[in-house]
Formats: sequence, structure tokens, C-alpha cells
Amino acid sequence: MVDYAAFYPGQGAQFPGMAMDLHAASAQVRQLFTIASEACGRDLLQLLESGTAEDLQLTENTQVAITLANRAASIQFAQAGMQVRMHAGFSLGELSALAGAGVLDDESLFQIVAKRGKLMARAGESVSQRIGRLGMAAVIGLGFDEVQALFANQGIKGLYCANDNGPKQVVVSGLADELEAVAEALKTAGARRIIPLKVSGPFHTPFMAEAAVEFSEFIKRFSFADPRSMVYSTVTGDVIPSGTEARRLCALQLESPVRWTTIMQRVAGNLTAGSQVLELGPGKVLAGLWKSAGHTVPCFPAGTAQDIKLVVEGEGRHGNGT
Repeated sequence: MVDYAAFYPGQGAQFPGMAMDLHAASAQVRQLFTIASEACGRDLLQLLESGTAEDLQLTENTQVAITLANRAASIQFAQAGMQVRMHAGFSLGELSALAGAGVLDDESLFQIVAKRGKLMARAGESVSQRIGRLGMAAVIGLGFDEVQALFANQGIKGLYCANDNGPKQVVVSGLADELEAVAEALKTAGARRIIPLKVSGPFHTPFMAEAAVEFSEFIKRFSFADPRSMVYSTVTGDVIPSGTEARRLCALQLESPVRWTTIMQRVAGNLTAGSQVLELGPGKVLAGLWKSAGHTVPCFPAGTAQDIKLVVEGEGRHGNGT
């Protein structure tokens, strides 16, 4: 049997109509939509079926919608008799990874994600009002440690490395004035491009500390089981050993950088002969990061019913990867 490692996308992977093919194809996925809607207290079928791109960009909508699309793909894949041995999710996607590894049941998952989205949306608005104009950018050509060291040497305050996307790609987030001030130093240090990104909030930075405290209190009421399969933390880049540690890291994640490069390296090191890597959720963002990082085992999209069918039939091994 083929060993599978699954990556679960996070905020930014959403698009209108995602997962509707999975909803049409599977009674179990339709039941998932019902569970998720009841847990969140809103009609998520309507959001995914009829929501516009603008609707889905709202953090409180984005997070539940992407998680539902991720879990729908996971369920469809499992229904085909496939098992995932390793799970890792990018930012928000880590909660889908925890569900895939048996740490969270779906009812708990969606209650937690709904609260997380509301807290992060509120925190983003609060920070902007309190400290002023925010900025976010992808720095291409420098690594996480290089950018972090440059910020320290330049005495930069209020701007942080938020996402370690790859060996030479880092997302920075924080005060727009600081970002503009340090741009030339980044280019001098070797940054080929600095690409401005739309700011939803300074996620995965110390600006989220208050939200992380409130979130930590909220998730105490939920059971976090010990993982049944390997699942990685974006806070540490390591395998999560227990449900207790999963809960602690789940809250800490809001104010901690996403160490995706480390996770990709750890997953690659644990692949066995014949292993396949999948992106179980909408889009191909994580497959692109995997390829850009130089990993030779392809990462196949598995976010639609057709994608999953190709993987199950083995057709995905023949040139359909990213």
C-alpha cells in the first residue's frame, strides 16, 4: 500500500464554489456540511455555493470555508480506501491536519475554527486602529533566518517574519512604515523581489498575543486526543506527540511564525519508497511551495473529486503533479 503525506492549505486558498463537487459526490461529505453548519450556527452550504470572492475574503468566513473544503477532500479520499500517514497544515490548515490525525472530531473542529476566525478578524481590526497602517509582503530571495537577523541588526520594531514559506521565500507582516523603511536593506541583502500582499491582519506575529490568550481559554473546553498518525506543528516544525501538546500549540500558533520550510524538510525525510504527497484541499499553493523548495517527490492536487479519482486510480503518478 502506498504511504501518503497530506498537506492542508490555509487562508488564501479559497475560491467561490470550492468543494461543491465533493458535496455532490458523497453523502458523507453532505453530512459533514450539516455537522459544520450546526457547529458554526450558520449555513455553510450557502456560503460555499453562493458566496462571492469578497464574501470568502472575510477572515470569519474564510477560515470555516477552507476548513470545510479541506475536510471534505479528506473524507472523500478516505472513502476511497486511502489512508494518510503524515499530516501537516499551513497556518489554519493545521486544524484540518489535527482532524485528519484523529486529534479533533469534526464538531469540535468547526466550533474551534469559527471562534478562531472571529478572534483573528477582531484582533486584526483592533491592531490596525491601535497602531496604524499595516503592511505585509513576500520577500523573495532571502531565507527566514536571514530576514530575522537583518531586522535585529537594523533595530526594526513592529515588523516580523510571519510565514517561512520556503528556503528563499518569507512573508513579513507588521507596521507599514517599518516595511517601507527596511525595503532597501532587504534588497541590498539579496532580496530579488518584495511583493506587497493584501493585509487581513498581522497574523502569526506578537500582535496576535491577546487573541491567542482568549483562544487558549476557549479551547480548554474541547477534548484533544493523542494523534493516531503523524501530525506536524507549524510552531515547532516537529511531530506533535500528544493531545495536550496539540492544544497548547493550537493557541500559540496565532502569534508564532509558520515554520513551513522546516515541516517540508521533516516530511521529506520521513517519506518512504513509493510515498506520495498530496494537497488535500482547494488549490495548489502548497504543491507550488513544495516544488519551489526543490523536493523531487511530486505533490499532487487532491482537492476536487476528479483530482482524488486520479490519485486513487494511480493516474496522478504520471505527470499530473505540480
